[in-house]
Amino acid sequence: MNDVDLKNNLQKASELLQNEQIDLWLIFTSEGSDPCLPYLTGVETVGPGAFLFTADGRRLAICSTIDAQDIRECSLFDEVRTYQVDLEEVLKETVKELGPSKIGLNFSENHAIADGLTVGRFRWLKEMLPFVPAEAFVSSENVLLRIVEKETSR
Repeated sequence: MNDVDLKNNLQKASELLQNEQIDLWLIFTSEGSDPCLPYLTGVETVGPGAFLFTADGRRLAICSTIDAQDIRECSLFDEVRTYQVDLEEVLKETVKELGPSKIGLNFSENHAIADGLTVGRFRWLKEMLPFVPAEAFVSSENVLLRIVEKETSR
């Protein structure tokens, strides 16, 4: 997928997040583990990372210093935050800063492309973000499927 398509998909994501009343879409990745990434970033990571997209159009990446250059060079993100040892602290501070009331995550019972978040990562996320109520975590399935549907219908 080319850069123009990826930028269009990310713009569409912001609109869809607004429609779904999701403040933040948080996608975890490690070695390209989430199947939605080719439609949104085109970037694979070596270390654990997170891509964050907001309903107001902000795009942030949190990654290891090893992955930072590739993510910066893709020019899809407003900001790339790095960590040396552990993703947790940078991610926690970023989520606090953004202050979302609803966070979309990639889990789905019906569509594999929208089910990239493992159960273990989901549990870790809930423990790491005790200031976010459990009901704030929702599936981003509707957002992702509308983006993928647009791409596959071309």
